Amino acid sequence: MVIAILVNGPLSQALQRIPSYWDAEAGGRIASYLQDGANVDHMVVFFALSNLIFLFGIGFFAGLRRVSNNSDLSDWVSGVVSIGSGVFLAGGLLSETMSTGIAVVLRSTPGYQLDVNAALLLQGLWSTAIAQGQVALGVVVVTISVSSLLAGGLPRWLAWFGVIAGIVTILRPVLITQIPLFIISFQPMFLWIAALSVFLLRTADDGGTPRRRPLPLKDYSAQ
Repeated sequence: MVIAILVNGPLSQALQRIPSYWDAEAGGRIASYLQDGANVDHMVVFFALSNLIFLFGIGFFAGLRRVSNNSDLSDWVSGVVSIGSGVFLAGGLLSETMSTGIAVVLRSTPGYQLDVNAALLLQGLWSTAIAQGQVALGVVVVTISVSSLLAGGLPRWLAWFGVIAGIVTILRPVLITQIPLFIISFQPMFLWIAALSVFLLRTADDGGTPRRRPLPLKDYSAQ
């Protein structure tokens, strides 16, 4: 998942997988862009890479369940992780279908006649789908991190980092029309995902699980 994000992010910016549809001239630019077969091929590659991110994300979120299961708040936290992960994966896959999936249609359906307004509609709806997914991801990460601070599961530095990254991710949709800032604001979450992946791999190699912090016991001896 981390490698797919690394490859897809810089490549999509360097090759400009599709012109910005927030500009007043977006209709003409997108129509011209999609008439070039090489551009369509680039979009198909980005569609495949983006879907790999969410495919590998299934394993990552399974690892998050492992963290939540080692928390004394595991039942509630595990429920948030399960529901939030599903919303994030669904929103992410839907957003990629709207963003670059049109290239698959252009390549696989020879009789299809491109309607630029329809393309702009799909591109505009991309922002709504990805916003829902990003908020869900942020809620999951904040929940996991706060529960780890309260009851164990992650190192404290990683839990605090997760709180910050989760809050930034929840607020990311505000920057949806500012693509460079929208991409930059994902970096805290990306670094947290990378750090947590290393942590999970190391604990798996050690054959152990993250320790939960025992809750203080009440002293009844004076009663």
